[in-house]
Amino acid sequence: MKLKFKALVAGYFASLVFIIMYVIISISYGIAFNYLLSFSVFFIIIFIPYGFFDSIEMKKFYESERRVPDFLRDLAEYTTFGMPISQAIVRTSNADYGPLSDEIKRVASLISWGLPVEDALADFGKSMGSDNVIRAGKVIVKASESGSNISDVMTMVSDFNTQMQLLRNQRFSEMKNYTMVMLISFGVFLFVILALDVDFLPHLGAGGFSLGGGSGGPTNVSTIEQIFNIGLLVQGGGTGILSGVLRDGRISSGAFLAGIMLAVSVVILAMISVV
Repeated sequence: MKLKFKALVAGYFASLVFIIMYVIISISYGIAFNYLLSFSVFFIIIFIPYGFFDSIEMKKFYESERRVPDFLRDLAEYTTFGMPISQAIVRTSNADYGPLSDEIKRVASLISWGLPVEDALADFGKSMGSDNVIRAGKVIVKASESGSNISDVMTMVSDFNTQMQLLRNQRFSEMKNYTMVMLISFGVFLFVILALDVDFLPHLGAGGFSLGGGSGGPTNVSTIEQIFNIGLLVQGGGTGILSGVLRDGRISSGAFLAGIMLAVSVVILAMISVV
């Protein structure tokens, strides 16, 4: 099982333990159970560890894909002067291709043991879950089967992968700007909510404000506070999740940021005693 899924399971059970302990403490000491706080911490405990390990895994994933053009380019150089593709793969296994090196060395070992190139590359990249790496393995197999122009094929595929990496990097750069805009918007919204919670709403409560126009104003003001605070937490978590979707189309990519923003929101609200 991958680390991120272990972290997800561990975070889920840790969150349940927190809820159970919080309920026990609330009952034992007569403390009112705060649903907003409990659910916020529940998601924080899940999101932060899972998002952290997911970001590490995706960093390795993208680094592997980034090194594919280098690997193909080196294969093209070795096969330019007639070196068999099997020997070229063994030669390239001595180079450093980052996270992709282990996969190349595995294939080179299979070839060294006498396995045909087609069989050795059958599972190339599948353990990484990368379509680009898997596609590169299939291209190498087809090129070796054709027996001609292997170097030209490797060069063309390498150039294509390089262009794909450039487009991806451009998209990531553009999405960083959108993420920054969302963070600034969240900061502004947070400032407004704090101003309402600290200054505006307490004055309404002291003046006996009521949604129905009658007495019991403080209760109604407390309800409004909770609505605003829920909106703040939803926007914080939603901004984090949306940043991941915009970046690479994956919800889990924004889990870590969502957890951090939820944690910041809870801490700030707790500091002003409104959570």
